[in-house]
Amino acid sequence: MRGVARVRRLAVMATLAVGLCGCATLTRGLDDEVAVISEPPGAAVTSSVGASCAATPCTLTVRRDAVFTVTVSKAGFASRTVAVATRISGTGAALATENIATAGLGLAVDAATGGALEHVPNAVDVTLTASAGPAAKPARARPEA
Repeated sequence: MRGVARVRRLAVMATLAVGLCGCATLTRGLDDEVAVISEPPGAAVTSSVGASCAATPCTLTVRRDAVFTVTVSKAGFASRTVAVATRISGTGAALATENIATAGLGLAVDAATGGALEHVPNAVDVTLTASAGPAAKPARARPEA
């Protein structure tokens, strides 16, 4: 009987360890939402990772470990491109400390999946400037008839 109890206890502990090792990833998920705001609003947004939206303000859903660029464009305005990087988030770091109970397995999972990362800047806030169009031709005087 003693051996059966020990096996059950080990099975429960192993299940808990496996279940808890990815808590930060499960809590925060593998995707992140990056807000994009522009002045003037209504600009189209594209990214180097394929996420896009038709008009600002909007939100792009991207993988937490993605480093990418966002291009904001609108007719009559010069396009702007902004680099978006990643860093370890305060929330991800706090959740990582909980992983001490699982001998750091959660840290390995989060490092491999990007679960502890966040994007910067978030929000991408862009002011578009009017593009210089062709100079208007001066009106010609009509000859009198």
